[in-house]
Amino acid sequence: MRTLRHRYPLALALALLAPAAAETPPPTAPDVVAGARDDGRCVDALFQLQVLQGDWKVYKAGPGDERRYLDDRDRPAEIERLTRERDASCSDDPDTLASQRRRAGDLFQAMSPDCREAREKLINLQRPTARSASSDIEKQQAWIAAHCPDVHRDGVWLADWRYVQRTR
Repeated sequence: MRTLRHRYPLALALALLAPAAAETPPPTAPDVVAGARDDGRCVDALFQLQVLQGDWKVYKAGPGDERRYLDDRDRPAEIERLTRERDASCSDDPDTLASQRRRAGDLFQAMSPDCREAREKLINLQRPTARSASSDIEKQQAWIAAHCPDVHRDGVWLADWRYVQRTR
């Protein structure tokens, strides 16, 4: 056995761990993927509910720069659908649900006007003609990294942050 242990230390370790591994089978790939998918569905549903409950126009992105806006009369039905989605996919565990809510809030912040403006400011600071100090660029990059993660969502309702002047 001594020769086997020195020649095949991995084989020996696997032989010793095999009984313990047999007691608790690892989750299968479909189980892990399904859990992650439900978690993402929950975060998206919570995010969209926050968007739909605001007082702004909402849209889904289409091809190119096209936007498909939600009609106000359809908003209650969409809120009901997303409420069912939230109830079906969000966790019953208080800690997990708190994490899902936090991530939905982070997503809302990342897609907010503050983050959009911060990204635009960084682009302007980085232009060759701007002659910006490297410390200003680094400061803006740090703020964006701390407050505005780069996220993209397809097929979800987004708030139209554009200011629309209403005439009376």
